[in-house]
Amino acid sequence: MSGIFGVIAPERRDEIGPIMESMVRAMSHRPWYVADRYIDLERGLGLGRIGIGVFNREKQPVRSEDGSLMVWLSGELYQTAELRRGVMARGCLLRDDSDLELILRLYEEKGKQFIGDLRGVFVLMIWDHARQELLIANDRFGLYPLFYAHHGSGLLFAPEMKGILCDDSFPRQLDLTALAQYMRSQQVLGERTFFEGINLLPAGSILLYKPEEDECQVRSYWTFDRIPYRPQVSFAEAAEEAGGLLRRAVQRLSADAYRAGVYLSGGLDSRTILGMVARRPVVSLTYGVAGCRDVFYARRVAEATGSDHHWFDMPNAEWLKQNLSSHLELTEGYHSWIHAHGIHTLPRARELVDVNLTGWDGGTVMGHEASIEPLQTDAVDDAALITRAFHLLNQEWTWPGITEAEEQQLYTHSLLKEIRGRAFESFHTEFARFLGYRPDVRGEYFYISNHCRRFSFNMVTFLRSHIEARFPFFDYDLFDFLYSLPARLRGRRVLYRAVIQRETPRLARIPYAYDEFLPTDRSLLRSLHGFGVRLKRRINRHVAPVFPELLTLYADYENYLRTDLREWAESILFDKRTLERGIFDPAFLRSIWARHQSGREMHTIGKIAPIMTYEMMLRRLYD
Repeated sequence: MSGIFGVIAPERRDEIGPIMESMVRAMSHRPWYVADRYIDLERGLGLGRIGIGVFNREKQPVRSEDGSLMVWLSGELYQTAELRRGVMARGCLLRDDSDLELILRLYEEKGKQFIGDLRGVFVLMIWDHARQELLIANDRFGLYPLFYAHHGSGLLFAPEMKGILCDDSFPRQLDLTALAQYMRSQQVLGERTFFEGINLLPAGSILLYKPEEDECQVRSYWTFDRIPYRPQVSFAEAAEEAGGLLRRAVQRLSADAYRAGVYLSGGLDSRTILGMVARRPVVSLTYGVAGCRDVFYARRVAEATGSDHHWFDMPNAEWLKQNLSSHLELTEGYHSWIHAHGIHTLPRARELVDVNLTGWDGGTVMGHEASIEPLQTDAVDDAALITRAFHLLNQEWTWPGITEAEEQQLYTHSLLKEIRGRAFESFHTEFARFLGYRPDVRGEYFYISNHCRRFSFNMVTFLRSHIEARFPFFDYDLFDFLYSLPARLRGRRVLYRAVIQRETPRLARIPYAYDEFLPTDRSLLRSLHGFGVRLKRRINRHVAPVFPELLTLYADYENYLRTDLREWAESILFDKRTLERGIFDPAFLRSIWARHQSGREMHTIGKIAPIMTYEMMLRRLYD
């Protein structure tokens, strides 16, 4: 995982070097990882960056002429031409065309205020010797994770939690609220992590640390309320503008020297990106079991776009067995093992591409059916909105998690007394931060800042062990425009379908995997096709299985635990360490396992996988 890391501990100068080296070893997951380090024992600081050799190939840090300023960067800046012209017009000579040099000069001119002028996906760091101050900042959406801990008269930070845990003096105390959140919704909310004292840097934020005062401050430089509201925009105007902005974003991110590729599913997001890439041929990669919707429709999209297509089969759980350890090491438990799909494709992907143009959460930004609904956009009051959003988070936005009743049985009696109610109470607190936004989008802003952000960077964290990622749907201009519109204009994918029909009409004639309907805004064509799809399904269900039906899922995680992975799962759930840890009630573990093995219930995997993943995290990072 690319990122910046460091330790500042003036009172522990002799430990700086060993901690930095330990960080590099812990986070260098593949032979191609590169790390730059700067150590100043006199001031008790060690600073560095780690990467996979794709972006930011220059040696870091970049220094000012007098050496008083040093800059590190992970990621990249976009649309910098105007910034560069401005810097040079004011009499500053840029020594090269790197993003690092531009950041250095902008900081010299404007101080920390320059951060708001940047566009891109990045995390940057500046050490100002004159001010004796460290500045860390990330992009608006925080798509490069940074964990930090203000601990023991010092600061530790890294792109992975294990980097901070390389300091043996750091107390490994579990955050019980994070545990409660994870068990209910399979993710942790806000800035929380699995450990007390380790925080996630919020998106669009600046962290300032002054070692002499041991003062750490985190503040936002961008919030959603900077997006204007434009209710007067017509649907036709919205479709034209959104299509144009998305096309420009895709082409800008695929037109340079890097080899761009697309992980292509049977959905809308990846096909839209693939259809808009101007440079041909472009590599597309699809994973999934033969006969599933994703594989079938992705192949049709690849043929229609003329991409250099590669399919990776998943006939059994062998791919997962071979990558379980690696997935845990990279995602540190925040990403349940049932989301490891695609990890087995990465060695080949690195041979074919440098960057993935990811469509992850594009449907959310464009107007996803699951994220925009009347109970969110037009709730009768805040209580109704929060109640509905809590249900969506833990029952619908991913595999359904444990219910309220199951939560009462999940934990040991002693722990339940401490943890009861924390999941909803902390959810309520986190959601309250968004209640001041526009009523029709505040639910979406919560979704983007929590579920979207956490799942996005978790999903690309293991991908970034081999290749880098670019996010066309999180282009600033596109995002600002779409969220300036009334939510109803984007809801139910109607705007999205109009954009696809307008920009990639051939792809609008290929059904998408979710419901196998055509993603077109031509209502008659969509209705006739949809009627045929529904009719075939009814005949198959009520008369005879006449028409072939494609598998819904690309991987059968549910049955993996009943077959190939059963022994492995039992070695975790019923191991002595798990049963004696004092967290999960052994009777509940046996009950939920029996329920899953019976096959009588749907989606019990969403209740079991978080328990297993959390226990694996404890064994790797806590024990």
